[in-house]
Amino acid sequence: METPIITQTDMAALLGRSLTTTESTNYDLYLKIAIARLEDLLCLTITAPLDEVELQLLLARCFGTVASEQKATEGLGISNKKVEDFSISFDANADSPMVAFVKQNQATLAKYSECQAKIRTGKDACHCIRCI
Repeated sequence: METPIITQTDMAALLGRSLTTTESTNYDLYLKIAIARLEDLLCLTITAPLDEVELQLLLARCFGTVASEQKATEGLGISNKKVEDFSISFDANADSPMVAFVKQNQATLAKYSECQAKIRTGKDACHCIRCI
């Protein structure tokens, strides 16, 4: 097996917490998902070595989001639960973990994003100036 783009030790340091048992067990899979999502968001290919610390942090946060989504999907469909004087309510307007990730990191995502369209102007065969 090849060396991951970020080791589990570095991932824990970037997240500021120890990895859970589930994250450690499924590390390679969660990392692949996080890389794929980050590549989609940035319109670029992430390769090793990942020298930019900000990109490492983005990848670590995206990795953490994958794990959060697994927890967030548990118990879906429960609108209200009450046992004696204890109750749980879910905010219907709450953001998903991935939406929260994008909002939290939008400045860094914009900094490294290569998704912006390049606009060219000039004359076409009809000698009309237009944007392509």
